[in-house]
Amino acid sequence: MSYTSSTFDLAGIRFIFEGLVPGDFNVHFHQFLPEISSAATGLNCTVVCSGVNPDLCRLRSNVAWNFQEQDGEACLTGANPAGEVMWRMTGHVPFEQLCFEWHPTAFDAMYRDNKNCGTFDVVAVLALVLRLLPLGGLVLHGSAQVIDGSGILCTGPSGRGKSTISRLFHQCGRTVLTDERPFLRRDGEGFRVYGSPWPSSGGFVATGSAPLKKIYFIEHGPEQEILPLTSREAVLRLLDVAMVPWMNPAFFDPMIPTLEAVIREVPYVLLRFRPDTSVVDTICRDLAGESE
Repeated sequence: MSYTSSTFDLAGIRFIFEGLVPGDFNVHFHQFLPEISSAATGLNCTVVCSGVNPDLCRLRSNVAWNFQEQDGEACLTGANPAGEVMWRMTGHVPFEQLCFEWHPTAFDAMYRDNKNCGTFDVVAVLALVLRLLPLGGLVLHGSAQVIDGSGILCTGPSGRGKSTISRLFHQCGRTVLTDERPFLRRDGEGFRVYGSPWPSSGGFVATGSAPLKKIYFIEHGPEQEILPLTSREAVLRLLDVAMVPWMNPAFFDPMIPTLEAVIREVPYVLLRFRPDTSVVDTICRDLAGESE
């Protein structure tokens, strides 16, 4: 079969990348190809990948990421350490249609030989972050697991144990949606957590999803210990793991209500854990207490 575009279902949204083939993305994306017989999701995002644009050679930037928005039209650019603008993504709110173009040489130099990602994985990340924004959704650094049909997030900055805790859940026969980059999106009266095609060292990739029941902000500790957090502490911790690399008010301000809604509607705790399977039992007992 020959392709002139690629279609993936991510976070319950159908993304169509015109001009890119599945091989332009990392191999895990193949799990997110829609089934031939599956119905449309009802939410779409078409990204027209128009190719090399020599005009980008004239642009310079002193920041790695730049986001500008005016009258609903957004322009997002990424620059390398030399200040060359490697790519540009443009679109209008609610970002159902996007356009992506790239520098003749700087883009390939940065992304072509990335061992952990496909050459055009960055396009999918950018499209996801933008499309989720008006839908009350987030792309997070974290891990996500499923316990008896309910989803949980185990999240924190790098080094806090996201892949470790995912391996422990896997050892206990529990579903791990991702150990690196879960997607979160409002679903009816609550939030739903989705797996993603970007694994961390544990290599966990799953296409499933589940209603989000609780958030565990994780840290290493000598024992399994669950502690309360204030809402302010939880918002700051969630902000720390939200993928917002371009801290521009035009982008960030609309995200604040989503962050606040998640913390207001989803229970959260601090989990200090020792890296053995008893932490899974601790979380299961804690979730059972939430259901009582």
